[in-house]
Amino acid sequence: MKPPVEFQDRSAYRERMHTLLTIEPRRTVVVTVDMQRDYLDLEVASSPVAADEAERVMKHARDLLDFARGEGLPVLHVYVKRRPAELQRGVLAGQTFQINLKHQLSQNAQAGVRRIPDRQEGSPQAEVPAILVAPEDVHVTTKKSLDGFLGTDLDFLLRRVYRAETVVLSGVNTDTCVYSTAFSASNRGYQTVVISDCVASMRGKDHHWMALELMARSIAWVLTVEQFKDKLRAGSGASR
Repeated sequence: MKPPVEFQDRSAYRERMHTLLTIEPRRTVVVTVDMQRDYLDLEVASSPVAADEAERVMKHARDLLDFARGEGLPVLHVYVKRRPAELQRGVLAGQTFQINLKHQLSQNAQAGVRRIPDRQEGSPQAEVPAILVAPEDVHVTTKKSLDGFLGTDLDFLLRRVYRAETVVLSGVNTDTCVYSTAFSASNRGYQTVVISDCVASMRGKDHHWMALELMARSIAWVLTVEQFKDKLRAGSGASR
């Protein structure tokens, strides 16, 4: 399939939607998706994002999460922890990932290279970086697919416990797990916001940009940390 000659300019749509967005702080939850050392800590990562991207995401995610907690917003971390049995049987997010893994394992075996298991429970790769975690945060560690909702109690927590209307997403990878979780949030009726400063892709900046562009054109608001802060503060003033 050939790429299009040019992209249609959708900036006017994005600007209009940005203007129309209002956020009620008491009905807003911040969710990180696979914000794990396997992607962001280059000392232990087996699937790292680029070094400058890891630095960018860590810096802005800490800012976002500290701000959110200071405003009284719940913070949920949704991520993968794989049991040994899952890894032994090669259970991953989908067939494309499983087929690619088998190919990589075959190549690694021929080259004598040992592959680090994908975020096995108890491993440093499965951990959320300590600077992004606070004692009051909630962890959902039963994510098994690209979608943070599928097979987890994320929707129960958002809908029944926190009565959320707006879900604010950050994490890795922009083009798979963040993208899929944003679609699921939108399908479930949540007002979905993706923080562009706090997402990245191990597949490169082009994948990251492409996913942000698609989400901004259809199912989500794509904001910077500062834009989100402004929207939340405006919502706080309106609700008084």
